[in-house]
Amino acid sequence: MTPVITRGAVQTAKKVVVYGPEGIGKTTFAAQFPRPVFIDTEGSTTHMDVARITPANWNEIVDAVDYFIAHPRELGTLVIDTIDWAEALAFRAVCAERSLKSIEDVPYGKGYVFAKDKVRALLDKLEVLKGMGVNVVLTAHCIVRKFEQPDELGSYDRYTLKLNEKNISPMVKEWADMMLFVNYRTDVVTSPDGKTKKATGGKKRIMYTTHAACWDAKNRFDLPDEMPFDFAQIARLFTVDTIAEVVEAAPAPEPEKPRARKKPAAVDRVRVPSMCSDDPEKDAALEQLWKLMQEKRVADPLCLQKAVATKDYYDASVEPRDYDTAFIQDVLIAAWDQVSDIMLSISNDLPF
Repeated sequence: MTPVITRGAVQTAKKVVVYGPEGIGKTTFAAQFPRPVFIDTEGSTTHMDVARITPANWNEIVDAVDYFIAHPRELGTLVIDTIDWAEALAFRAVCAERSLKSIEDVPYGKGYVFAKDKVRALLDKLEVLKGMGVNVVLTAHCIVRKFEQPDELGSYDRYTLKLNEKNISPMVKEWADMMLFVNYRTDVVTSPDGKTKKATGGKKRIMYTTHAACWDAKNRFDLPDEMPFDFAQIARLFTVDTIAEVVEAAPAPEPEKPRARKKPAAVDRVRVPSMCSDDPEKDAALEQLWKLMQEKRVADPLCLQKAVATKDYYDASVEPRDYDTAFIQDVLIAAWDQVSDIMLSISNDLPF
């Protein structure tokens, strides 16, 4: 069979690992990804207004991922917060299955190999979810380990994931498209006499995107080596063009006689899930509305949602698929010129 050859960059959902010390804001950062749902393994989101699942064991994590594979329209990003606490649940699952008191009770470190198999199976499922257009974010704590350089004398400390060093950490690092190390910027100042040194700063948060001697990091998107720890710095990678565009295939329409077709608009994108519904009448109205948006070269439903909110029809958090059908037809489409003017002004104000 002849292989299918494609060329050029392909915009897809992303697999991201964000790790750093406790309390630096990893969870808050992850909450800014598009339409996030958290698998909260450590209770870190209880103070936040986010969608969450709180698993009691490893199987509940797997069941949650399976559910979203079956219902990918329900989210734009799946966040596992944190993967090191999820790893601990994997260890407990291995112990429960084999009647062990500790993961280390299995000789030769094979208990960690059994846990590795569980984490690998989970990463495979997350890969499926990513292929369906859903971003996946894993947060993790960091740990400082002594690193022995094989071809050099001596050793040095480096930050790395707080995961099993031999089996699980390398697998997670290889899986990620982007691995961000987050830390506080600290400067060391030497006294004028050169006898003492002290640390200053420690308040500015920095995220590192490329590998260095003292930390693991990587990205495939030509990001600067270091940036302020702010989602706005990478938001352009997660616009509506790259997330949740994979929707269930609609039934093929009945053949019809050829007819003259208008020249396609310059912007021609698949409708995103927030512009699709399971009601045929509403879906037809949403499709017409989506085409009007494409003609204005605006492909972010958030602009429409904010435009609707300015007139107090619906809150800006309500997606178009949840609008009343009559409202879509009799207000949005019927008064499209006025709606589009408001929408375009909002689009120009978005930071990405």
